Amino acid sequence: MTEQPDLVIAGRYRLLERIGAGGMGHVWRGRDERLSRTVAVKLLHSPVGLSQAEADVARQRAMREARITARLQHPNAVPVFDVVDHEGRPCLVMQFLPSRSLQDLLAEAGTLPAEEVARLGSEVAAGLAAAHEAGIVHRDVKPGNILVGDDGVARITDFGISHALGDASLTSTGLVTGTPAYLAPEVARGAASSSASDVFSLGSTLFAALEGTPPFGQGDNAMALLHRVASGTVAEPRASAISPLLVRMLSADPARRPSMHEVARSLADVAAGRTVALETAAAHTRVLPVATAADVTRPDLARGPHAVTTSGTGGSARETSSRPRARAATVPPSVGRRSRAWLLAALVALVLVAGAVAYLVSLDGGTAGGAATPPPSGAASSSKPSPARTSSPPTKTATAPATRTAPPSSTAPVAPAATAQELERAIRDYYALLPADRDAGWERLTEHYQKTTAKDRDTYDGFWKSVDKVSTHQVRGSAPDSVTATVRYEFGDGRRIDEVTSFTLVREGDALLIDSSTVRSSRSA
Repeated sequence: MTEQPDLVIAGRYRLLERIGAGGMGHVWRGRDERLSRTVAVKLLHSPVGLSQAEADVARQRAMREARITARLQHPNAVPVFDVVDHEGRPCLVMQFLPSRSLQDLLAEAGTLPAEEVARLGSEVAAGLAAAHEAGIVHRDVKPGNILVGDDGVARITDFGISHALGDASLTSTGLVTGTPAYLAPEVARGAASSSASDVFSLGSTLFAALEGTPPFGQGDNAMALLHRVASGTVAEPRASAISPLLVRMLSADPARRPSMHEVARSLADVAAGRTVALETAAAHTRVLPVATAADVTRPDLARGPHAVTTSGTGGSARETSSRPRARAATVPPSVGRRSRAWLLAALVALVLVAGAVAYLVSLDGGTAGGAATPPPSGAASSSKPSPARTSSPPTKTATAPATRTAPPSSTAPVAPAATAQELERAIRDYYALLPADRDAGWERLTEHYQKTTAKDRDTYDGFWKSVDKVSTHQVRGSAPDSVTATVRYEFGDGRRIDEVTSFTLVREGDALLIDSSTVRSSRSA
C-alpha cells in the first residue's frame, strides 16, 4: 500500500506531508496522536533483489538495529522515539527537526570553509563517540545521513539501518545497492564495520565537504568505485587546519586512525581557532615529571598503535607501560627545554656530589662513617698533613651516607613485565567474574579506566545488569601490555553481540588491571 496523507501508522502516528525521499525510504512529517507532538516518520522500502526469506531477515535486522539505536541519547544524534511495523515494512519514528542534509548543502554550495567543516564535523564526531561508547557502530556515515538543523547544529541519523537493509554495501546477492564512496577500505574488502571504519567514513565526508568530492571520487560504476575504495589509496587533501587530522582519519590501517573522541576534540579546537596537538603513534614527544633519566625519553612511548591512545570524554593521553607509570604533563616546548636543562644540571650536580663523597671516603681509608682508620703499622708518613684528617673531622665524615643517596630508580622496585599468557589469563579471569560479581570486576579496572571508559560505578553496574552472559574467544596476549579478544555479550532482550576488542593492561602490585579498551569491530551474533 502506498502511504498517503492522513494515513495512521500503528494506530498512533498520522502522516501529514512527505518531506524527503531517498534510496532507503520516504520521510514524513507526522503527528503522534497519543502525545500530541510533531514527529518525523521514516517508512523504509522493502529490500529488492532478495528472496522472501532474505527480505524478512533484512527487515527483522533493521527493526533490531533501530531498537538498539533508540538507546542512544545525545544532542548530536537524532533520537529514535519508536520502531513499528507497517505492512511488513520497518517504520522509524524520530524527533522532528527542521533541517537540511549535508548532502543537500554541498549540492548547493559545492564546498564549505574549513572552519565550518571543522565545527560541523566536531558535532557529528561527538554524537558518534557517544554511540561507540554505547557499543553502537553507525556503519554508514555519509553526507546524506548528517542533518544540519535550522539552529545550525549538526546531528547524525540512521544508525545501522541502511546497513541492515543492504544499502551502501554488498548485499547477500553480491550486488552493490548504493554508493560505496564513503566506505572504509577494510569494509569494502569484506571486513565487519567497526568504530574505526566510522572514523574513516567521517573523514571521507569531511574530505568531500572541503574538496567537493569524496577521496575515492564518484561515478556511476559502483563496482569500479568499490575496487578503488578497497585499494585504500586516497588523495592528499588540500592544505588546511584540519588536513593533518584528515590524513590520520583516512589511514588504510584501522589501528592508525584516531579515536572518535580525539576527532571530536581536535575538530572543536580547529573550529575555535586553537592549536591542534595531534597525538600520533609513530612520533609522540612529551615531558614527564622527573623520576629517572631514562623516564625522560622512554622508547616505549612510540612503540606502535597502542603506545599512546585516548579514552573517555576527556581523551587524555596516557602511556601503556607495564610498570607503575608517571602521568603525562602537558607543557609548551619552551618549558620542556627548560625542564631538560634543569634535569641535566641536576644530574651534573649529583655526579659532582657523589664524586666528592667518594673522594672523601677514599681518603678516609674506605670507611663509610665514623673516625678515620689509622694507617697500618710501619706505613710511611707524609710531612704534609692529610687533607682528610685536617679538614674533615669525624663528625663531618659521619654525614657522608646521607649524601650518597641513590637515584630514585635504584630504590623503586621495577615490576616484572607481564607475559602473553599472564595477559590472556587476566582478561579471561575478568570476564569470568561477570555479570555476577560486579564488585570484583570493578576492582580489576584501573582508576583511570573507572573514571573514563566506565564513567562511574552506577554506569558500570547498569550495563552489566543488562547482560545475561558474557564469554571470551580468541584471546591473544602480546607482551608487555596488550591483549586482543572477541567478547560475546548475550543480553536479556535476546540480543547477542560479538566485539573484537583491544585491551591495554598495567601491573599494580601483584595484579594486572585493565587500563583501556578499544572496540575494533562489532556485529550481531
